Amino acid sequence: MSLIALVGLPNSGKSSLFNTLTGNRQRVANFPGITVEKKLGELTFNNQNMEVIDLPGVYTLDASTLDEKITRDYIFNKTQANAADVYVLVMDATNIKKSLYLAFQLKELGKKFVVALNMMDIASQRGQVLDVEALSNKLGGAPVVPTVAVAGEGVSQLLSSVEKMIKIEEQKFEAPSDYQLKIKTREYIKEKLSLVEQTLDEVILTKIKADTFTEKLDSFVLHPILGPILLLSILVVIFQLLFAWSDPFMGMIEMGFEWLGAQAILLLPAGYLQSLVVDGIIAGVGGILVFLPHIIFLFIIIYFLEDFGYLGRAAFLLDFTMRRLGLPGKAVVPLLSSHACAIPGIMSARIIENPTQRLITMMISPLTTCSARLPVYTLLIAAIIPNITVLGFLQLPGLVLFGLYLFGILGAFGVAFFAKKTFLPTSPSYLMMELPAYRVPKVWTVLRGALQKGWIFVKKAGTVIFLLSIIIWGLVTFPGAPENASEPDINYSYAAQVGKTFEPLFRPLGFDWKITTALIPSFAAREVLVASMGTVYAVEGEDTESESFLASLTSTLNKNYSLATLLALLMWFVFAPQCIATFGVLKKETNSYKMPLVFGAYTLAMAYVFSFLTFVIFS
Repeated sequence: MSLIALVGLPNSGKSSLFNTLTGNRQRVANFPGITVEKKLGELTFNNQNMEVIDLPGVYTLDASTLDEKITRDYIFNKTQANAADVYVLVMDATNIKKSLYLAFQLKELGKKFVVALNMMDIASQRGQVLDVEALSNKLGGAPVVPTVAVAGEGVSQLLSSVEKMIKIEEQKFEAPSDYQLKIKTREYIKEKLSLVEQTLDEVILTKIKADTFTEKLDSFVLHPILGPILLLSILVVIFQLLFAWSDPFMGMIEMGFEWLGAQAILLLPAGYLQSLVVDGIIAGVGGILVFLPHIIFLFIIIYFLEDFGYLGRAAFLLDFTMRRLGLPGKAVVPLLSSHACAIPGIMSARIIENPTQRLITMMISPLTTCSARLPVYTLLIAAIIPNITVLGFLQLPGLVLFGLYLFGILGAFGVAFFAKKTFLPTSPSYLMMELPAYRVPKVWTVLRGALQKGWIFVKKAGTVIFLLSIIIWGLVTFPGAPENASEPDINYSYAAQVGKTFEPLFRPLGFDWKITTALIPSFAAREVLVASMGTVYAVEGEDTESESFLASLTSTLNKNYSLATLLALLMWFVFAPQCIATFGVLKKETNSYKMPLVFGAYTLAMAYVFSFLTFVIFS
């Protein structure tokens, strides 16, 4: 099977081309011996199977960050990974000047490569005309294929050129031993920059017109006063929309699981099997899947803003604040990523060159609220916050959800500021990133990305949460109550024994043994708390046929616990240690067990202290 490697600058459309080439035939793996992810995919063209690897973005082979070093070492054949048969250099057609430096380095190394001249539709709309043949000649005859990756235009021609290039016998070439030192010299850089300017004069027949729309919009979006106000307004609207859009779909999912439960009761005889299916599996898994619309809509909004070009501006607006708190400007990217999931947020800290700053960023990224906590927040907000309108147009539950996200961010900033005052010896680096032009998001691209995240959530519900729901059902069902028992059966279960063992530790927070029991499996996955509580109260028999699962569980929580207890539980999940997978990634990224243990200790301490204070204040 032939191997194609995609290489190019950040924001050149490399990921869009990768998604178009591979569709759903993608997987994620690590480079051998290195904890840096690589995206792999497969495709079939003219009955020939090809494997595609998406390398981290790089500007030149003079790398500085960890991701850039991985790409450089891969191109120099210094990694254990299989070498590429052909490279596809993805260029942004609206600004080929940036990519030419890297193109000449690939040519200099004797690599077989094809140029995907991407975003040609935007370049044409803005009046740019390029001499594609002249560009190919300048690059030593490397084929140059105009493409529009998000629409799939030019992809067949690109693959045809790749296929022809594969058949060409590769010229064996070894870079001189001093090459990496040479490319850093002033003479080399001046020579390459001169060659780039000469090439531009020959290749660009009609210069591209200025992007006046982006410039005008940026004058407002990046305004030092109006910009932050807009950012805050967008965040408030996002959480309002999450509730408004999700409610109808949540109702449909609830009706579906209620129907499944009713059918199971009709088909299965009363007993342990019926209880396992209805109270364990359907109550546990269904209690989680009901929040699927929240997850999908959250990622629809995130991907829409990303494709539109706003997320980079949000990072730019937060840069000044981040540096005042002792964080490097580049930490904006990991913190934004962590709102989807802490794992990619931790891994994206590789863009930070300074090891100490990278470590601090990794240690605080999980404090920002990941999507796994969204089901917990939604359940508890529904139980304690009335659905009333504030200021005439804002829903109170949405404002509370925004406040919880904001509290997590402030917690991360607080820890970073403490680090700055104690053991962060270097001054924070500045954020250097290229702001892409605004463009209309592709509906299918946004939907596909959101549905993929939703499918990951469904698979988690069908595997981890399914298994944990069965385990929890077993713990709350057995060994059963003795004869002439004076208390409910569940009080004699293994779950009660486990919960009551740890209850004295959590009693100051207002948590009884049932909440304590539900907290334990939530260390495997945050959202399991909902499944755990659903299973506990379904087995206890507090669920009612007249109410949906979510309505029944929220009313049960309201009846059994005070406002102070439920607010303390909310605060616990703002700071509580992350899922096991987060600790695993921290261990890999730091190559140490020490930092994950430190992270677990300080987040557990913060969760306990803030939950205790919340319970005391509201009691």
